[in-house]
Amino acid sequence: MADLGAYFLLSTPTVPVSTSHRLTGPYTTPAMCVEVHGVVTNKPPTGAYRGAGGPEAAFCMERTIDLIAQDLNLDPAEVRRKNLIPPDAFPYCTPTGITYDSGQYEQALDRALDLSDYAAWRSRSRQQQPTQEPRIGVGLATVVKGTGARTPNLAEHARLIIESSGRVLLHLGISPHGQGSETTFAQIVADELGVTPADVQVLHGDTDDLPAGGGTSGSRGLIAGSSVAHVVLQKARQNLVPIATHLLDCRPEDVVFQDGRVYDRHHPERDVPFSRIAAAAYDESQLPPGVERGLDFSGSHTLPASPYAFAAHVAVVEVSPETGAIRLLNYVAVHDAGRIVNPLLAAGQVQGSVVQGIGQALLEGMVYSPEGQPLTGTLSDYVVPRAAHIPELTLDTLETLSPLTPLGVKGIGELPTLAAPAAVANAVMDALSPWGIRHIDTPLTPVKIWQALQEADQRSLAVS
Repeated sequence: MADLGAYFLLSTPTVPVSTSHRLTGPYTTPAMCVEVHGVVTNKPPTGAYRGAGGPEAAFCMERTIDLIAQDLNLDPAEVRRKNLIPPDAFPYCTPTGITYDSGQYEQALDRALDLSDYAAWRSRSRQQQPTQEPRIGVGLATVVKGTGARTPNLAEHARLIIESSGRVLLHLGISPHGQGSETTFAQIVADELGVTPADVQVLHGDTDDLPAGGGTSGSRGLIAGSSVAHVVLQKARQNLVPIATHLLDCRPEDVVFQDGRVYDRHHPERDVPFSRIAAAAYDESQLPPGVERGLDFSGSHTLPASPYAFAAHVAVVEVSPETGAIRLLNYVAVHDAGRIVNPLLAAGQVQGSVVQGIGQALLEGMVYSPEGQPLTGTLSDYVVPRAAHIPELTLDTLETLSPLTPLGVKGIGELPTLAAPAAVANAVMDALSPWGIRHIDTPLTPVKIWQALQEADQRSLAVS
């Protein structure tokens, strides 16, 4: 049942439809029947937000996996391990019509279990007596997220200009919103041309240079941007290499672009600065036959499908039966988002995404009066995570390259928002399991925890 709010806006149907498609998660699922009902209410309009249907689908499936483990008296990690899609099953088609391109799901799960010292925390939790407080809970989440192909046949465009001075300009239709994409694109260009990122200027959002741009939504910034950048970089090399062979008197396959210079791999002493190659491209007297003057290249690229990234999260919490207060003790997140271009920026994306997921699980929720009046109308009432709520995060990455992108990249910016709410909720419910509590609606506020514990105690007294 999807609450669509009061108006059917452009992206309102995106979330429930995406949720229905993504419910299978990273598990081998022979068949599935999904029925979605959209409900118009007098609440605010709804639309796509970070994850766009992924967090809802992951929460349903990950809570279900933990309940299966509880009912069968199995470790939640083992239930996941038994059902994760194996590496040799890719490309894997789900019964809801999605195709996963690649992955090493079990390897990522094992890495998260090791980094979190999962076995020790699980043992400590099981050894606690029901009356002992505070209660420790351990939660897992293993999730997948499609990234990049926001809409079918959405082409991305780029233009690469190498000036006679050697300065490189990259024009992209991707408009960053603070993700640091300019840095990653500059790195990609610098690696391909053998210059430094400081020699590269990344420009975006200018329709004087490009016909259109798809933006960064759907975690497509690096995926779409690097793919089209690769197209124009290959065009540039096709012009630069003949010029280099002409100046160095070597074979095309022996040309190396590195550290701001161009040289013959068999005779490294034969080298010229990259700027000399760039200058020669604008001097017809130095050009080999068949090479046009100038270095200005345009191109486009369309992703054939969405690469699917994977995450395994482990959360450890402490719950006070007396007050319902929750404290996060440990948090580990392992992500397989294909090739990582800039580890620091990837970690920043993960940190922000995890914090948002923790907020969804524990703090953030709209509250209404019986008459439908919003009571959480400002940030004085609507609680968002602060530094005090967040433990030190242990992060790691694997790199299973995607066959769908030239550089093997997948998206990472939205992926943790799928895993974090479910991992935290599973941890809290694990801590409350001795009382027979199986479900509490998020956000899992102290008052909800306390009320659930009181009701559980009353049921226990009534039975006795």
